[in-house]
Amino acid sequence: MHEVISLSCSQRSGHLLTHLYNEQESHIPYSKDVKLSHSNDVFLWPIRAGGKNNYYPRSINFEYSGGFGFLSRFEYHEPKVDLSKLEGVHLSSKSRVEKNEFQQNLDNGTPTDNSLLNVNNTKYWTDYNKLIYRPQSLVELENFEYPEGKHKHFQKLTFQNYQYGEQEFKLLFDVCDDAFRKNLEGLDNIQGINFFSEVDNAWGGFTNEMIVQLKDEYFNNGVNSKYNLWCYGLLSPKENPLTRIKSIIELSKSSTLFIPLRPVGHTSFLNENFDKTSLWHQGAAQSLFVDSIWGLNSQLENLVRMAEIEANILQGFSQRNIVNEISLTEDTRNELDKSAANFGIVSDVNIMDMYLSVDASVSAKGTDAEKSDQSLSLGFSTPRISKKIGKSTIISKSHFESEDDVYVNRTMDHITELDTFPSIIDREYQVEFGQSASLKESLKEYRKIIQRVRLPAHFEIIGEKSELIEDISTLIEEYTTGYEDESDWDDD
Repeated sequence: MHEVISLSCSQRSGHLLTHLYNEQESHIPYSKDVKLSHSNDVFLWPIRAGGKNNYYPRSINFEYSGGFGFLSRFEYHEPKVDLSKLEGVHLSSKSRVEKNEFQQNLDNGTPTDNSLLNVNNTKYWTDYNKLIYRPQSLVELENFEYPEGKHKHFQKLTFQNYQYGEQEFKLLFDVCDDAFRKNLEGLDNIQGINFFSEVDNAWGGFTNEMIVQLKDEYFNNGVNSKYNLWCYGLLSPKENPLTRIKSIIELSKSSTLFIPLRPVGHTSFLNENFDKTSLWHQGAAQSLFVDSIWGLNSQLENLVRMAEIEANILQGFSQRNIVNEISLTEDTRNELDKSAANFGIVSDVNIMDMYLSVDASVSAKGTDAEKSDQSLSLGFSTPRISKKIGKSTIISKSHFESEDDVYVNRTMDHITELDTFPSIIDREYQVEFGQSASLKESLKEYRKIIQRVRLPAHFEIIGEKSELIEDISTLIEEYTTGYEDESDWDDD
């Protein structure tokens, strides 16, 4: 068996990962006559107890203090104490988050359905999670509190800038290392690691430091030097420019595949129920893409492992590892080549006007694709006709041939039928993802921004300025194809 461990860093990441694990839970056979379509051991850890298997997520979830909602580490692992019996004892505690009706029904073994969930009672990912987590899988950042990420002792200090994440992970390394080691002990043969992290705040620095430390500890020698470390970088609607740039560059260096996912705005590809302010809805929309890959990694028929997907994307260029084009398109059957436009985050670079003088024209780019009724783009790059470096497609049925890498996932839309998935999509879709030379335009703008950094506070975020500029320039060269003219420096 080739298993996959997933690490979630932040509430936004937790929402995405919960949708994915709820889909995995739906594959668990609760009767002997169920025909299996997927291997349940890939993403779930089966532990034999009382003559049956209990399935736990192969994951570690990091949250702010209080970020797990009603779920405490030992919620389902220790008997509850009846505090009413403690006569004469005064107890003080924080107010608890109450379980919603959906979770109460799960505890009582009564039926659940989609009507029990809405945008108001799904603020935490634990509100609609269907699996039980092992205590060591839940790790809190005790110094920073949910929801704003304010420091518990210094209220003006928030978990916003890249360097704070690096510092915080170093305090939690032993806890993370112990939890990760326990996950490894439950594996037969690791397929890869998925990291889910925001990039517009200190979670980017936290996650990068984690990847660097885990690589050094477990994946830097012998047979373990061949690994698949994928990082899904979640962009926030509220950008934090220098931290975003630093996170994107560092995470692309430390992971073997970096997959930025932008938040979904107004789009007619989804129906009128979609609420862009809901993390439950945002995680659901993004999970349509990620789950199509998870299905490939665990399905019994037409199994495709992470290593094969990564190799097809990179084509031998290990440094060119950012997947900058991702979209869901109408399932056009025999018309695969009629692909819809992709869009991305070049629009994000109209930043720090009071500090950094950047051409405001950049902010006008990148929103037209959301008007399309034929696609939903989750990718990094501006919609434009540019040279494709490589593209892969995931479809539900094998009905045509293509020059591109085409994978078949026959159950890719099953996730939309779960009672924990919001009713936001009414159409059949296919998934397209890959790389194009258009990424270098975003990188050029990022390089200009870093070149203009002057303030000491900004240097604390980006670290060594010349090194970061060199890293960006190296990436630009990787995404420059053919005989395109590309110099190391742009005119200001």
